[in-house]
Amino acid sequence: MRRAERVAFLSIAAVIVYQTMIPPIVSLANNGDFGKISGHFSIGYPPALEARYAPVKWHREPVYDYHAAFRSSENALAIAAMGLSSLVSKSGEFDIRCIGAMHAALFLLALWLLLPVLAPFLPPRARIAILLAIAFVYCDAMYVAVFNSFYMDAAALVFVPLTAVFFLRSLLWHRRADLAGFALSSALLAGAKAQHAILALPLVFLMIAFRKKIGASVAAIGAAGVIAAACYAAFSPPPDYGANQWYDVIFLSVLPYSPAPVQDLAELHLDPTDVVYSRTSAYYPTGGFAKREFTKRFKERVNGAVLMRFYLHHPVRIFKMLIRAFSDAGRTRPRDLGNFDPAEGFPPFARSQAFSEWSGLRAFLFAEHGLRYFLASAGLLVLLVISARGQWRAAAVCLAIAIALEALVSGLADAAEAPRHFTIFCELQDLSLLALLTAALRRFALRNRGGHLGDPDRPRDAEKFQNLQRDPGRIEFVPCQAMPRRGRMRVMVVVPSFAEGDQRHPPVIS
Repeated sequence: MRRAERVAFLSIAAVIVYQTMIPPIVSLANNGDFGKISGHFSIGYPPALEARYAPVKWHREPVYDYHAAFRSSENALAIAAMGLSSLVSKSGEFDIRCIGAMHAALFLLALWLLLPVLAPFLPPRARIAILLAIAFVYCDAMYVAVFNSFYMDAAALVFVPLTAVFFLRSLLWHRRADLAGFALSSALLAGAKAQHAILALPLVFLMIAFRKKIGASVAAIGAAGVIAAACYAAFSPPPDYGANQWYDVIFLSVLPYSPAPVQDLAELHLDPTDVVYSRTSAYYPTGGFAKREFTKRFKERVNGAVLMRFYLHHPVRIFKMLIRAFSDAGRTRPRDLGNFDPAEGFPPFARSQAFSEWSGLRAFLFAEHGLRYFLASAGLLVLLVISARGQWRAAAVCLAIAIALEALVSGLADAAEAPRHFTIFCELQDLSLLALLTAALRRFALRNRGGHLGDPDRPRDAEKFQNLQRDPGRIEFVPCQAMPRRGRMRVMVVVPSFAEGDQRHPPVIS
């Protein structure tokens, strides 16, 4: 690893630490979901501050106790954060920077492990260019703010790069630690949140496609772990939790744009009088769920299968619904969730403007332009697949499937908070852009150097390949017994002899 790469890594770490640890720290306010994780530890802050501000200090009181049925790999990170808080907090309060430290450490671990992976593929200047691109993307407030939060998406946010890096290391070196890291990080990604459990499909496909490279046993164990973790996350929410999402989809995304609302309600097994709840959320005090009779009737009649049949019967309308979700998600960062502690003096819902160039560019291009965002995303997937060569084509296809599944789940399974729900979709897109940039720099380097950086038989500097198959090892020679000195003639026997030739010179040579 060159000095310039170490400096780039330390610079990225410094920017992340500056945003997450040094006041005024950047966090993402609670929309009400934090209790799914923090409730297990009886920590929280006054509800009046929710969404408006992101307090740094959290109080530990019985009133915040909430043992939710939700299961996520974020729980493990929260346990580690609580242990860290007990060491650094003298007042007994919980500091949100403790969970931020967990997320930031995992991301920086992924970046550190990536550095030696780039060496066989890119020359030094190209590697610096990739690190600068990673800094521009991942140091943006849209990602860093999530580190200081208890959203389950935060776990997926850090396990995406870890999974990708361990996958690349497994292909290059086939070390046990890398193979175990790939299998573990894949399972933790699939188990981060019910919404992201669908990523188990491309992860399993990836392991099957590369089973000869990573080993059939590793692929089988990894696939089993991913499926188990996905089921663990997907089936952990309470049975009636999905009803809230279905309510929002029907009354926020379907009915307000329906040409025949009464007919749609009948198709969804609801009464015509329920049209009065159009444009209300399941969490609104004026919504249908505020009435016990409607709540009971809705949960008895509506389920995922009913909604799926409605989608299949109205593909054009559902496509328009997806475009509206893209239009909302184009803003990239939630407008109704603040980033700062109330003591910092910022107004409610204030968002950090520092290190927001990447998210600002995204918002400039796609905010309120759903069709443009959708077409650009589709074009990215096509470019990702057709530009891949050889073994990388299968990996590109798996990444494209993951992006498409995230878009469908984020856009059609929930009608609220599209910018936040599209966070992992954006990250997978950014991962694709970084992969395309790496491929472009690689081809540029090959064109200039007249060789193939991935072919060790072509003439070039051997430095790039000196560590590719380097396994820790040691050769121990058996000590020879010293021969006693004698004053006699010494004889050397050379075997085998040369093959006999017809025109040898001198003739004594065989």
